[in-house]
Amino acid sequence: MPERNSSGPLRMPTRELPSDWIDYNGHLTESRYLQLCSIATDNLLDHIGIDSDYRSDQGSYYTVETHLSHLGELYAGDRVQALTQILGADDRRIHLFHVIAREGDEKPAATGEQMLLHVATCSGRCGPAQDSVRVRLLELARLHADLPRPARAGSSIRLR
Repeated sequence: MPERNSSGPLRMPTRELPSDWIDYNGHLTESRYLQLCSIATDNLLDHIGIDSDYRSDQGSYYTVETHLSHLGELYAGDRVQALTQILGADDRRIHLFHVIAREGDEKPAATGEQMLLHVATCSGRCGPAQDSVRVRLLELARLHADLPRPARAGSSIRLR
């Protein structure tokens, strides 16, 4: 369960990496870094109140863009955690930044930046978040606005 009543990034429960997530090079396969970001996003959505009733009656958030940065290697048995910070939010969008690190390490193994859109159940189109979900999201975004912006936020792929 994510931390509640905290102005810091949301902390995903620690996970131990299974051996079937490891590639032929002996470390975490690249798709699993994205899976860890997905788990961290689900953690945030749970925190703001997106549950099965909300999804069936109101809608949910869908990822429309992701940027992963692979900064280090992870191995089977490593215990990892993601910290999730809201960089921006409004009635229809959430801009997230995840930092994935091995338990006890200061240096991130990866970062993931994502843009999510709220899609209304009735129309299947982008629409505003409703009721307490909207209130919780905007309050968390307000608290996260006081956090330092991650150095890698907004980075792009380019030759230097």
